[in-house]
Amino acid sequence: MKKFIEIIMIFSMVSLLGCTKTLYTHDEVLGRYKTRNDVQKIFGVPTEKQLSDTSERWLYQFDRHDSFNKHSVELHHNTQTVTVNDFGKYERYLLFSFDKSGNVGRCDYTGVDLTVKKKDTGATIGLVVGCTAAALLIVVAASHITLNGVGYGY
Repeated sequence: MKKFIEIIMIFSMVSLLGCTKTLYTHDEVLGRYKTRNDVQKIFGVPTEKQLSDTSERWLYQFDRHDSFNKHSVELHHNTQTVTVNDFGKYERYLLFSFDKSGNVGRCDYTGVDLTVKKKDTGATIGLVVGCTAAALLIVVAASHITLNGVGYGY
């Protein structure tokens, strides 16, 4: 019984950290960037750049922030852009393609999630209250069964 209560407590603690609400999806965030200037204001200097007669492509490298959470990445800060014929191989990157007018035509990405989330306090409280109530009901039911002698072969 003690182990069961410990397990319920652990799930309750995890639920405190797990309730979030998505404000903007990754694609909605990327949809905000319409021009070369929009991209540069937010992301700064690109890691690599490709130029052609009809378009321009900027690659932004991202680094994993910590080894504990594989989805936590941050922009690799560049001080200088390298113009290349072929982009380097990176695990996490954003790649913006611009037309000659400087408008974003396409955005490709790998290993990057720009989803904007916030903690959903109401859902967290509801989840904790629900888990606590369920745990209490199970404890009361288990103690009632034990006190009435049910389960001892009578």
